[in-house]
Amino acid sequence: MDSNQLTENYKTGLFESNEGEIFIACDFCPPHTIWINISTELWTAKYQGQIRKLDWNKIDLSKKIKMAIRSLVIERLKTRSPHYLSKIECSLKNLSKELYQLNKNDEEELSDIDIGDWLSIWHKLTASDRSVIRSLYKELAIKEQAGAKLLIASEMETWKARNETHPLRNVLGWDPDTGAFTSAEWEVLSAALNKEIEHESDLDSGIRIFCRILSETLKRPSQILGMKSDALWHIPPPKKGAPSEYFLRIPKAKHQAGQEPGIWQITEQLGRSIIAFSERKEIKKYQNQIDRLIIMIPIKGICPDWVMHGEMNVATAKNHIQDWAWRKKLISPRTKKPINLTPYRFRHTGGTTLALQGVPRELIQEILEQDSPYSADSYIKAVGSDLMPVLERSTDRGIGDVFMALNRSYFFKGSISDDVGSQPIIIPTVSADEAPAVVGSCGNGDICKKHPLWGCYNGCPHFLAWREADHTKALNYIENQLDKWRQSEGKKERSKLEKDFDRIGAAIKSVIYLIAEEGNEK
Repeated sequence: MDSNQLTENYKTGLFESNEGEIFIACDFCPPHTIWINISTELWTAKYQGQIRKLDWNKIDLSKKIKMAIRSLVIERLKTRSPHYLSKIECSLKNLSKELYQLNKNDEEELSDIDIGDWLSIWHKLTASDRSVIRSLYKELAIKEQAGAKLLIASEMETWKARNETHPLRNVLGWDPDTGAFTSAEWEVLSAALNKEIEHESDLDSGIRIFCRILSETLKRPSQILGMKSDALWHIPPPKKGAPSEYFLRIPKAKHQAGQEPGIWQITEQLGRSIIAFSERKEIKKYQNQIDRLIIMIPIKGICPDWVMHGEMNVATAKNHIQDWAWRKKLISPRTKKPINLTPYRFRHTGGTTLALQGVPRELIQEILEQDSPYSADSYIKAVGSDLMPVLERSTDRGIGDVFMALNRSYFFKGSISDDVGSQPIIIPTVSADEAPAVVGSCGNGDICKKHPLWGCYNGCPHFLAWREADHTKALNYIENQLDKWRQSEGKKERSKLEKDFDRIGAAIKSVIYLIAEEGNEK
C-alpha cells in the first residue's frame, strides 16, 4: 500500500483511501509502516510473507460486545505485530464457543456473565487465550464498556494463565525430529551444506545459504528471511594478506521488533558464498524487486507466489529445506531415517552446543535473543541430563554413568593429593558408632561456603582428593541418599534433583578413575 494514496482521519486516527477503504497504520517495525485493512468484517495485513487475517463474522458474540472489543483491538494493532490479528480471532472464537456451551453467547453485555461462569470458562481455555481474554476484559472494565466489571477483572488477575511451564520440550527430550542434531547428524548435514556444486540450481543455492546463515547466527528463521538485500556488510582487510571480515545486519524479532538490526559476524567462507549467490541473474532480479537477501526460486522463469507478499514465509522455507534434505538423501546415523531438516533445529543445536561449552544462560539468552532466561535453561538442562544417543535414557546404569560417558573429568575440577591436609573433608555419618571416612581436604585458605562433599567433588578447584581414600564409600553414600529420596518421592521420571545426583556421582567416579589411571602408569 502506497501511503501517498491515503489520507489520515484525525478524528479516528485511521487512514482512508479514495475508494473508501480504511487502514490502521501499524508501526510495529519502524521505520516501515504495515497497513492493516479494516474496511470490511475481514481485517487483513501482509506480514512476513503471509496474509494475516481476523474475520469478525466467525466470532459469535453480541454486536455491542464485539464493537467494544474492536475499538480496543484497533488501538493495539497500531503498535503490535500483525500476528495479533489471528491471535485475537482464535481467542475470541474459543471464548464464544465456551459461552455457547453455557448458553451465554447471546448475552448483550458482559455484565450478564457472572464470576462463576468466567471461572468455568477459564479452565477450558488455553494459556494463550486466557492472557488475551483477561487483558481485553480488564481494559473494558477500566473504560466501563460492554458491561465489564472491575471486581471480576481484579479476580481474573489472581488466576494463573499457565498451569505449568514446559520450556522447549523437544530440546529437553532430544527429540529426533525436532530437537538438536547429534554430532553425527551434524557431520552429515554440514558436509552437504558446505559442498559447492557446479551448475547448482538457484533454489538449492538459496537453501544452502539460508541454512548456513541459520547455523552460524542461530537466529530465528523469520529474522533471516526478513534481512534486506544489502544485509551483508564486508570490511576489506586492513593490509595485504590479512583476512576480510563479513557481517550480517539481522532484524530483531518478537518483543525486540522495531529496534535497529543487530550486527552479527559470519565466516569469510559464508560471506563470499553470499556474494556469489547475490550475483546470480535471477536472484539479483528478485532481491531488487522485494529488497530481501534470501530468495528461493523453485522453477526458473516462474515468479513464486510469496513474492507478492514481500518476502518468503517460514512455512515455505521449511518445506523447501525439507525437500532438499530428502532429495540429497541425508540419512540420520541416529534414526537410520532421512533427517528431518527444519529451521529451528539449527537454533536448538547451537543453543545446546553453547550449553555444553559452559556458556552461562545469560549469554545464551543474549546470543539467541530470547525474552526469557528459562528458554536458555532448556539447553543447559538438556546437556545436564542425557547427552545425545551416546547417553541413552536409562536409570538402570549406576549413578554417575550418564555423565561419565560424556567426559571422565568434566565435573571434577580439583586435584589428587597424597596429603590429607589440615581441613579434612569427611563423608557424613548417621550413626555415632560409625567412624567418619576422610576423602580429602580443602585447599582454600579462606572460609568455604560450599556444601562439604557435594560441592567438593562437583567442580570445586580447591578440593584435594586424598589418593589413599576409599572414594567408593562416597559414591555409596550418594547412592544411598538417592534411594532414600526416590522412596520418599515415589516418582519414576528423572527430575532435576536426580540429575544433580548423577552429576556428583560422575565427579566421584572421575576421581576413582584418575587415581586408578595414575596407579596403572606406575
